[in-house]
Amino acid sequence: MKAKVAQHVIALCRSIDGDKTTPIAIDVSLTRTLAFDSLKLMQFFAGIEQLYPGIALEDWFIEHSSDGQDTLGSAVAYMTRFLAPNP
Repeated sequence: MKAKVAQHVIALCRSIDGDKTTPIAIDVSLTRTLAFDSLKLMQFFAGIEQLYPGIALEDWFIEHSSDGQDTLGSAVAYMTRFLAPNP
């Protein structure tokens, strides 16, 4: 399940980031590596909530953004804690 969530998160970031040349991998920071501004962050949060209703990343972001730990991998780990395992 974690790999599928990671694919969704990376695809979402690629669609938000447009044609930038920054490679998007699971270990990149939303704010430091991708340089997402407040508008792109809101698009990211809204995209996650659309893909995974009931999961909000704002608290995760507040906790992890100040020290550069707002990586896609960290977001995926946070999200998978709330997803029911597939039988």
